[in-house]
This record gives sequence, structure tokens and C-alpha cells, in this order.
Amino acid sequence: MAMAEDTHPPEGETPESGEEEKGTPGPPPLPESKAEEPAEPAVFPKGFWKSVEYLLHHPAETLESLRRDADLWRLSRIFVAISIVMAAIYGMVMGATNLLQGSEMALHAKLLMVLISAVKVPVLFLLTLFIVLPPLYVSNAFVGSRLSFRQIVGFLMAACAVTATVLASMATVAFFFSLTSRSYEFIKLLHVVFFAYAGLTGIGYLVRCFGRVARAAGRPLHGRILVAWLLLYMFVGTQLAWVLRPFVGSPGKEFQVFREREGNFYESVLRSVGNFIDEQID
Repeated sequence: MAMAEDTHPPEGETPESGEEEKGTPGPPPLPESKAEEPAEPAVFPKGFWKSVEYLLHHPAETLESLRRDADLWRLSRIFVAISIVMAAIYGMVMGATNLLQGSEMALHAKLLMVLISAVKVPVLFLLTLFIVLPPLYVSNAFVGSRLSFRQIVGFLMAACAVTATVLASMATVAFFFSLTSRSYEFIKLLHVVFFAYAGLTGIGYLVRCFGRVARAAGRPLHGRILVAWLLLYMFVGTQLAWVLRPFVGSPGKEFQVFREREGNFYESVLRSVGNFIDEQID
């Protein structure tokens, strides 16, 4: 009887290419995602534009500083400066609408409108935060974050700085349409859309802030609280904008710093939508 051939390779030889021994270890595991690693506190560089860039590119570090209550007063001053300058940039574009479109308003009134709108928009942002600060401070206990008053101020100012920066990024688009469009209703609706977009971005940033703190404490962030915050911001911001109007200035009307209180913001938006549709039909 023929002896069975030994199928194992001779001692010292390795298996052919493509064959692996059962005990051969696989590839090393991939390193853990950096997103799961704890972030370091923020270190904002000196210089205004460098601080803006740091805020945009290092959100995790900024949130970690806010969560740890690390140097919050200094950070809040940075956020206030960013909010004022960025909001003023967009306010100047809003006020320049009559100047760019060649309305019948006197030149000195047009220039004054630019200056006044550059002041009004930062005031709108900061006053809105001042008004919503007490209810947000009280309600943060219900979401399990238990933040100090100083932390709440820091979170709100960070969200305000993000909102103002997003809004200022749309200033070139608003400037372009102010140059190329003669429709006052369209320009007004365009500003409403840009403010809504920036506001939602800021609210999203604020939600991420509170969510990070709540997760660190092992507590969920309640959806009803978030909806309440969104509605509070929306109604306070829009009503305050209505009180501070005009920001653009209606064509054919005399220069005014403030207008008489009549109607409300939502009636004005619906009326502008109707007038804009009528313009397109005609």
C-alpha cells in the first residue's frame, strides 16, 4: 500500500502566497476617532479676525471651555466683540439699500441710515440675549445641565457670535441684490430669510452646547425644552426687530430713526410677500 503523501510544507518553508495560517493575526485595529477624545480648552489668539477664525474652526475646544467654566469672562468679551462687529457689518449693508438703489431720500439721510442700521443690528442681538437670559437660566435645570449663571452667559454669547458671523457672511449677497434689484419688498424678504438662517444656526450651536453638558452629566436633553427655546428666541427677536425698525427704509418715506408701533412683524412679512407677488404679476 502506498503511503499518503505529506501535504505539509517542509520545515522552514512558508505556505504559498494567498494562503494564511489560522493563527495568523489580522491587521491592527484602527485608532479611535478623534471626535471621541476629550477636547482641550480653547486658546483664542490675539487679533479680532484670528479670533473669528478660531471660533469657526475650533468649536469643540470652545464648547469644552464653556463646559469647564474656564476663563469665561475673557471668552465672553471676545464673543461680544465678534457679535458687535459682525452684526454692524450686516447692518451697514441693510442701511445702504436706499443709497445703493438711488431712492429720493436726501444724501445725508441715506448716510445716516447706514450708521443707524449699523448700530441697531448689534443692539437687536444683544437685547434679545438679555431678554431671554433669565428663562434660559431657569430652564437649564430641567435639562439636567445645571450650569452656573456665568456659564449660561458664555453659552449665549458664543451662540450670538456664531449667529452674527453667519449673518455677516451673507452681507456680500445682500449687497449684490441691493445693487441689482429695485424691489423694496424683495430686499426686505431677503433680509428676513438671511436673519432666519443665521438665527437657526445660532440656535443649533446653543443646542450642541447644552447637549454636550447634558451628556457629560449623563442626562438626556429634552426635545420640548429645545422647541421652547427656539420659539422664545424667534418671538423675542422678531418682535424686537419690529420695535427697532426701520433697518432698510421704505422708498418714498421720510427719514425716521424709529417708526410708530402698528401691526406686527408677521403681518408685515405676509404683506411684503403679497406685494412682491403682485409686482411679479404686473
